[in-house]
Amino acid sequence: MKRGDEKSRKIARQYSTNKIEINCVIFNFENNTLKVLLVKQQDNEGIVSWKLASDYIKKGETILSTAHNILKNYIGDDQFFLEQLKAFSYQSSSSLQEDISIAYYALVKRDDSKDNMLNTDVKWVGINEIAGLNDKHKIILDFSLKELRRNICKSVVGFNLLPEKFTLLQVINLYEEILGIEINKSNFRRKLLQTGIVHDSNEKEEDVSHRAARFYSLNMQRHEVLSQREINFNF
Repeated sequence: MKRGDEKSRKIARQYSTNKIEINCVIFNFENNTLKVLLVKQQDNEGIVSWKLASDYIKKGETILSTAHNILKNYIGDDQFFLEQLKAFSYQSSSSLQEDISIAYYALVKRDDSKDNMLNTDVKWVGINEIAGLNDKHKIILDFSLKELRRNICKSVVGFNLLPEKFTLLQVINLYEEILGIEINKSNFRRKLLQTGIVHDSNEKEEDVSHRAARFYSLNMQRHEVLSQREINFNF
């Protein structure tokens, strides 16, 4: 056997034992702020840092089942929107192998009643307040934000962050927060109502100091929301 062939086989064996990590960028929308779920980690020297929700694919699991398990583990619910982004590769500092990560982003509705189910090593952080992520997770977070911004302008995917009944102002605040722009509220309301994707729930806010706003809900089935039915908002 030639030395070159032996080296190639050795490298191939190393790559065949690669562990594939699944990273989930989990978003929610609370108090008009887009937030991401971060998980505490501590190194051998006791230094604490924060990372995205992640896990490695275990024997008998698939890429998708691992992502689902991450969501269920950290949010204690099985109602969420989940979409795969892409695979990322990084040169490992400890071997010839590449570190492989497959990234997803998830949209969940905040449920205060389930917060006590969250591990104490987990926290929600505003998207503009996140600091200290390692380079790998920062790249994945930035990419997921770009995809979320692109998708909410052409589909109803953003409504997965809103409660079942919402005001039109909540929808406007959601889009302004994610896109980082100021929206003409009158034009947006008119466009949104013209699409027919929302309908009046015949309910209003209660116990508010301002004029009570009407509640609306989506005029479509859940599978249409999850499948990102196309709607062009033309921002």
